[in-house]
This record gives sequence, structure tokens and C-alpha cells, in this order.
Amino acid sequence: MKVLFEERGDSVIFRVYDFDSKYEKILKMCYYEFDANSYIKKFPKNTKNLKKIQTHYSNNFKEMFDQLGYFRPIPWQKALLQFIEKVQEKQINWWLTGSCAACIRGITLNPHDIDIMVDSEDINKINEVFKDYIIEPIIDTNGWLTKEFGVIFLHARIDIASDPQTCLDDPEPVDCGPYARANLEEILWNGHLIKVPPVNLQLNVNKRRGRLDRVKLIQEFIKKQ
Repeated sequence: MKVLFEERGDSVIFRVYDFDSKYEKILKMCYYEFDANSYIKKFPKNTKNLKKIQTHYSNNFKEMFDQLGYFRPIPWQKALLQFIEKVQEKQINWWLTGSCAACIRGITLNPHDIDIMVDSEDINKINEVFKDYIIEPIIDTNGWLTKEFGVIFLHARIDIASDPQTCLDDPEPVDCGPYARANLEEILWNGHLIKVPPVNLQLNVNKRRGRLDRVKLIQEFIKKQ
């Protein structure tokens, strides 16, 4: 697996090529576009710290995709602790969603990454704090499901998203939408209070995605409460 960086107009292209077929599903899952026997993702050429990001990508992209495919262990606990340590005392408002939010409650869902939600007004702080660890630039999505989206790689992949859109909660609230943001709970994990969505919202999203094994585990957890 190799990567090539190309400039095209106002964009820079991250091109992944010469990969084993087992990675194709993973690249599609990460919204890479197929292009001439490779997969690409485009970012603005004027992205701050772009060369640093490209270097971090070159050094870690295969490890990232291996973890996403469960081809290598995912040290999400170590990554989450490192994230917490770096944002402490930085006045960054953040919360945890996705499978890791269930895991810190004691529901074992085997996450392949960490999903962090932040306020758009804190994106500049995130870019500064994690300037050595950004692997995909945190950029405006132009009306996607969140205002901004990008990726940090710090032992494991950490997705950063801001300001969830109302469409996420249609037809019912999920664990990463505006309703979750307005109804966060706090869970004590490894000495840190972490804001997470209500567990029933995680049940909703896994039902929506047809993840029946996760649905069963979450339902069993809820019954014990």
C-alpha cells in the first residue's frame, strides 16, 4: 500500500494505490473515491500545516487502515487517554460518541476508532493542539452531517466532527445528533469525567445500521440498569 500527494487546481489529492483488495471496503467506508485503480480524497491546497499532515499520513496511513479493518489491535484506550491529556485545561468543549462511548460504560463493542464531537468554535484550538497528529485535515464539509470533519491519528484513529446537523435525528434521535448534544451524561472512566450521549440513543443508531450483535449487547446492558 502506497500514498501519493498531488496538486490539482485549488486542491491537494491524497491518492492511495497498490493496495491489497482487503482494503477496498475500508477505503470506501472512509469516503475515498475510486480513481484509476486507486482511491483518492481531496482537501484544500491552502490547508494549514499541510506538509506536516502529509508526513503524518505517510508514516501512519497503513496502520490506520489496518486497525479499521481489524487486521491489527486497536489501542483505543491509550488513544482516548492521550486525547484527554492533550485537551485538558485548553477550554475545549468535547464529547465522546460512537462505540467507545458505550465501551466506557462497560458495553464491549470492539471499536475500530474513536468518535469525538466538538464545537465549531474550538476547531482552531484542536488544529493547534493536535498539529503533529492530524492525518486528514479538519475542514468544512459544506453541508454534510456535521459542520467540520477531520481525522487525528494518535495511537488509533480519532474522528473529529463539529456541530451535528438536524438531519442526523431523522427519523429518531441518534448518539451523534443535536438531541444527544443537548442531553449529554457524564461517565467516570480512568479518573476522567467524560460526556457521552444517553445509551438509548446508541441503541437507536445500531438498530438503524442493522448491527444486531451490538443491539443485543446494549439491550442487555439497559435491562441491568
